[in-house]
Amino acid sequence: MSSLEIALVLIIALVLFGPTKLLEFARSAGSALGEFKMAQRSAEFDLSGFDQLNQENAEKKKQEAIALDEKIIQTAKGAGIETEGKTVDELLVLMSAKINESSNEMRSDDSSEIKTDIGVEV
Repeated sequence: MSSLEIALVLIIALVLFGPTKLLEFARSAGSALGEFKMAQRSAEFDLSGFDQLNQENAEKKKQEAIALDEKIIQTAKGAGIETEGKTVDELLVLMSAKINESSNEMRSDDSSEIKTDIGVEV
């Protein structure tokens, strides 16, 4: 809109509403605009803080995941599993298999001891 069009709209509004109503309208419009800008700044501040918090949480989770992976690798090495060139998921599968194998050996050892105790030869 050009300045002439704006002036024409203001003159028409002045004639239709009168100077008192026009001033009230201008005050309430200015007040509403001020409240809107204040709410906008507050929301931007809250969102920037939220983004920073999310970044900190993501970094913390990443560090926890790295520490967990290191513990899994150390546990696998302690169990005598070769860790070189294997992913953490592969190491978990190998450790699970080793645990199942050990569990089966313990069960078979226990059952042969029980049979020997009662005088049955296996």
